Amino acid sequence: MVDKKTNKLFLTEYRDGQYTTIKQYHATVGRVKGDKEDEGDLKTPEGIYILHSRTAPPQLKAKFGVMAFNLNYPNAFDQIAGRTGFGIMLHATNEPERLKQNYDSEGCVVVENQEIREIEKQIRLGLTPMLIFAELPPDFMASGKIPELKGFFEGWINAWETENINSYIDHYHSDFSAQGMNRKHWKEYKASLNKRYSTIKIGPEDVRYYKHPKYSVVTFTQNYRSTMKNGWAGHKSRGTKILYVAEESGKPKIIAETYTTLMW
Repeated sequence: MVDKKTNKLFLTEYRDGQYTTIKQYHATVGRVKGDKEDEGDLKTPEGIYILHSRTAPPQLKAKFGVMAFNLNYPNAFDQIAGRTGFGIMLHATNEPERLKQNYDSEGCVVVENQEIREIEKQIRLGLTPMLIFAELPPDFMASGKIPELKGFFEGWINAWETENINSYIDHYHSDFSAQGMNRKHWKEYKASLNKRYSTIKIGPEDVRYYKHPKYSVVTFTQNYRSTMKNGWAGHKSRGTKILYVAEESGKPKIIAETYTTLMW
């Protein structure tokens, strides 16, 4: 996680909704302060981002040092908010003098070559998040709203598996968007599947809850199984699902979700 105000990157271990700091580093961030909104504004985005791929020389430009990890900015939440831009990374540098400046990047998070080698050992591509804060709240390391988020997630799973469409859609934000559908069309789509299947099982594994002042994120491995009304096997899939959860009228609601298929 990154605290832009103090220019610190905390390498942490996540367990049972709490964080333990393994090590901290100085991090140089965007030369313009504030939350990223537009392409080219030279700001570092604030939110929860997944480190989805790694690039190294010769494919990586020399100025980015020995390696870089690409963040999924703009993520699904950012896209709904109309934020633009691309190419936000956690990377190193071939100019160590840059790291003496707190605000000197084009929006990326920058550390030393040796430091990114240490950080690399803790990264699982496609799963490890980077939480970026304008200022890290002092009580953030505590579990906070994780129990509430856990209860919300489990209620959503139960509504999905019991095919209770009204309870299921009540877990969704009025501004929800995914797969080209809004909340109304998503309800119609899911209701049509409920008519087709007699049973639906989600089988969530490795569920993780992440919170941020802007929104929360739930990640898990989804093991989807369904049975047709005639008893035949239905759809079967395994993948990583990411839920973006924002408050609406004081309650958590899913505003976006993504799914990436995994190989069996």
